[in-house]
Amino acid sequence: MSIQKPEDLLSVAISVELSPSPNSQELFINQDQQDEEASDCPLLTPSPPPIQTDKTPQLTPIFNTLEDASLEISTPRLENINTEDGLNFMNIVNSSSKPLNDEPSSRDPMVESTSSGSSSDTNEPVCTQLLTQLNTAYQHLAPDAQALFYNQENGGKPSLVGIQLMVPKPPKDYRFMKWNWSLIRKTCYWTLMSVLIGCTALVIGIIATMPKKCDPPMEWWQGSTFYEIFPASFQDSIKGDGVGDLRGIVMRLDYLKELGVRAIRLNSIFPASHYPEHYSDISNMMSVNKHLGTIEDFSVLVREIQKRNMSIVLDLPLYPFIKNLSNQATFSSKVNETEQLRNRRDIANDEIREPSAPSTSVEIIRDVLLSVPPPLKKARRDVDSSNNQPTNPQQKHPISEAIEFWQSKGVNGFYLQGLEHYVDKDTFVSSLRYWKSLLYSNNIFICHIKALEAATSTAARNSILTRINLLDVTLRLTNSTKDMKAQIEQVTKGTLFDKPAYPWIHWSIGGVDTNRVASTITMKNATMAASLLNMMLPGTPSIFYGDEIGIEDCECQDHKDLAHVHNLVPMYWNKDSSGSSSFSSLGINPWLPEAEKPIETSLTGTIKEMARLRTETTSIYVKAVLREGQIKVNCDVRYIEDEMIVIERWYPRRNSYVFVANFGNKTRMKDLSFLYYGGHVVVGPTYRMNRDVYFKELIVPPGEAFVIKLDK
Repeated sequence: MSIQKPEDLLSVAISVELSPSPNSQELFINQDQQDEEASDCPLLTPSPPPIQTDKTPQLTPIFNTLEDASLEISTPRLENINTEDGLNFMNIVNSSSKPLNDEPSSRDPMVESTSSGSSSDTNEPVCTQLLTQLNTAYQHLAPDAQALFYNQENGGKPSLVGIQLMVPKPPKDYRFMKWNWSLIRKTCYWTLMSVLIGCTALVIGIIATMPKKCDPPMEWWQGSTFYEIFPASFQDSIKGDGVGDLRGIVMRLDYLKELGVRAIRLNSIFPASHYPEHYSDISNMMSVNKHLGTIEDFSVLVREIQKRNMSIVLDLPLYPFIKNLSNQATFSSKVNETEQLRNRRDIANDEIREPSAPSTSVEIIRDVLLSVPPPLKKARRDVDSSNNQPTNPQQKHPISEAIEFWQSKGVNGFYLQGLEHYVDKDTFVSSLRYWKSLLYSNNIFICHIKALEAATSTAARNSILTRINLLDVTLRLTNSTKDMKAQIEQVTKGTLFDKPAYPWIHWSIGGVDTNRVASTITMKNATMAASLLNMMLPGTPSIFYGDEIGIEDCECQDHKDLAHVHNLVPMYWNKDSSGSSSFSSLGINPWLPEAEKPIETSLTGTIKEMARLRTETTSIYVKAVLREGQIKVNCDVRYIEDEMIVIERWYPRRNSYVFVANFGNKTRMKDLSFLYYGGHVVVGPTYRMNRDVYFKELIVPPGEAFVIKLDK
């Protein structure tokens, strides 16, 4: 039959009669009931017969091309079924010779079938054949296949009919078929691999350059351990005059480095009458006391200190050496000359206002002008020269000159002693501002917290808070632990922790103006326990020479007139094999009796371990943390009963550390499980080191102290 087609569509001619196939007949006879129900499934593909027969169905052309040319369909055989092109196996013919005029039902699924192409089509790729195939034949079960399944005329075999597929005319060729797909595949592959390699390298680089610890940046003076030395009592060198000197300090620098010291602070080294007994009565700040050495010796000391990666801080005793912050001595002569000039002018004016005879003649006026004293011209020249002087009076001030001079020698900072006596002066703010401008980069100023407390004006307080790097705070340990807590919280909850740029605390338990801790607290271990407490607080701790071993004040009866320097007892060093003193060689007696051997304690060597812990532990060496835009001190005094004190230092996402000390004379056994559970000791007596501690039963002997690293 023939079907009319639109002009833009292809037409397919369907054969009137299809020859029966023995193979298909045998296939349908052997189907069971389950196959009957599946007879409507699409793409019905009969399997080839097990036995090859000689009967070959004769097929007539069923397709017509656009030019009405017939298209032959090859005879289906076992050899051309399921071939590589995947098309010939769809050429299934109807085994019935009865003409089929029924149209295929739209509800039935279709079975796709294609005819075997010409020899030129088989040479093309499959994709090309699918895209350029103009005529496609489909075989489909007749709509009445179920009824004809057992039709006796057809031998119980369902009828298959051909259908006509109406498709638009495809183009003869596609542009993307001419692309260089081999090059495209290679380009995409290597581009992807390059991106992956680049991303991998970037991740590895970021991981390799990331810091191992997320620690806040710190200056050299923040959180470091300072060591204060009175030079005359530390170490006498080979000259052997009984007074310590600068070369003697050089001899002990390795000891200080091993102790964990980061900066060395020297007390007064300037010339003074009756040094060292009256060391504060200095005469100038531009030279070294002859008992201590020379400027060259000082340069050697600075060079050796810096070679060991340490810094040096020098005390500048402002009071009572500096009478006034203004440069009064420099300008006193100019003020006197100005006063003399003013007096001469007054005299001249008096003579003009009171002439001998009232007259307006030129001669009388000339006579009056000639009566002006001749020194007037000289005075005018003096006034002009005074106007050319530097406008800043601090440029030649003794403090300004000392700061510039000692910085040129390598000094890294200055302790402004007695600054509290000048905070109410009119020139205090400008003087401190100018001194700060003279400092080199990373150099610092230190003063006592008394200066901040004595400042009454807002300008003076702000000047101290913005231009001083460290504020010295001396802890009083003679009272109870409740007083210790009050002193600590007065500082940590005060103004100094309001802003990050405010000064750090320079904690100390002793100095040239205080007695030794070992002499004020009778129990053993007192000095080292107090030093560990000092080093546990947030800020920069300072150790006075000898406190790391617990030396006491001098108790010499022959030097009662020197009671103000009994705390400056010469340092105790281990004696040599002959038993002679190691402070001064050649058997020379020191200027004060040498310190006695300290009492043996269980805390020997703990200062060194604590200094090492401070350099490694963020929780301890930082001043505070920034939380929710506010500065919060990371220190809390948790317990102060029965002369025991417990202090905690914490930092986000780090282990917390707890300091426990007993400043009483009795052994204490406490249950502090309401505070913490447990941890292990990182600093303390030898028998406690690296051992687990539980706060359920905490036993602390008198004078003992240790640091516990808490479990997370």
